Amino acid sequence: MCVWLELPSGFDSNDLLIHARERGVLFAPGRYFYFQNPQPNTLRLGFAGLSERDIARGVRTLADVLRGEMRKRPARRAARGSPARGAGLTGICGESEMNPV
Repeated sequence: MCVWLELPSGFDSNDLLIHARERGVLFAPGRYFYFQNPQPNTLRLGFAGLSERDIARGVRTLADVLRGEMRKRPARRAARGSPARGAGLTGICGESEMNPV
């Protein structure tokens, strides 16, 4: 099982993976699941075979890493007065499903 995520525009999940890996969290950059026009701001979080405790720790760690990366970026969100567009959970896939929703 996995969860497909889309990060705010301008993020590169490969860069995020470097920082997450340093803290013990791994995921698959989404660009590897596209046939054409890979989206660098997407990622796939696999959780089959993990305990709820490990999943929660991984999500907290990934959130901390993402917050740290967002602090480094210009405050475009404040100028618009709304959350970053194009970010969020976009689908849940089963073990055999490899395409983003």
